[in-house]
Amino acid sequence: YNTFCLIGGNVFVLRKAMELSGFDKFIKDNLYNKNMLYIGYSAGICLLGETLKGLDLVDEPINVYNDDAILYEGLGIFKETLVPHYKSEHPESQLVDKVIEVLEEKKIKYKPLRDGEVIIIDREKERE
Repeated sequence: YNTFCLIGGNVFVLRKAMELSGFDKFIKDNLYNKNMLYIGYSAGICLLGETLKGLDLVDEPINVYNDDAILYEGLGIFKETLVPHYKSEHPESQLVDKVIEVLEEKKIKYKPLRDGEVIIIDREKERE
């Protein structure tokens, strides 16, 4: 397997790094590659959603690489916004409650994830 593990940090910095490196395109192009494994934690899982809107309540929307606009588009692998640290003992857990309030107000689909929860998708089986 080619294993890619994206852990926490600022979701906006991580998203821009993915764009600049071409890793976002690589992930999308290899979505059904049975030899690829993507592991995400915290910001690393948020990137897979449709949008990063609302997550600016937890992470400052900054771009440390250049003067381009901040990217709010996720990779769109999931059609909802993935919101980690929900009702968990993580320092950002209270901010996550506010993120969910904003997403509900804006009618943005979301999936809250408690620390320790996982999502496993076998994209190869989806094609069958």
